[in-house]
Amino acid sequence: MKSTVEIVQLNEEESVYLKVHELTGTVEKALNLLTKKENFLLGELEGETFRIPFLNILYIEVVDKKSYLYTKNNVYQSSEKLYQLEEQLEVYKFLRISKSMLLNIEAILSVSPLLSGRFEATLHNGERVSISRKYVPLLKKGLGMGGRV
Repeated sequence: MKSTVEIVQLNEEESVYLKVHELTGTVEKALNLLTKKENFLLGELEGETFRIPFLNILYIEVVDKKSYLYTKNNVYQSSEKLYQLEEQLEVYKFLRISKSMLLNIEAILSVSPLLSGRFEATLHNGERVSISRKYVPLLKKGLGMGGRV
């Protein structure tokens, strides 16, 4: 595939032009990524609301029906349901790894198999999260592992 990038002046409008044979899921995801204006979630910490960029979120976990956004340094509470967050973040390489958790695959340093068909992911900050065996195939696909490990 041929691609060209042209840097435009600040007063010019940015645009993207694609010529494709068919509108595949990958092309749709790329379009969603390019046209989505908000690339952050709102999270609350100690009574204040913060804008947390998607790339800073390591994983999202639901505990006692409350959603928590984990970053390198803080844990924020979100008012959104996990399924809503999953829909928003699918394009940004977040995968469901258990019934109550989404993981940013860009935050993974390594993965290793555990007993019972589960996996464990070590994140860039040293934290470890467990991947339910039901979601291991999705993780492998997301990491481009195919049948390895």
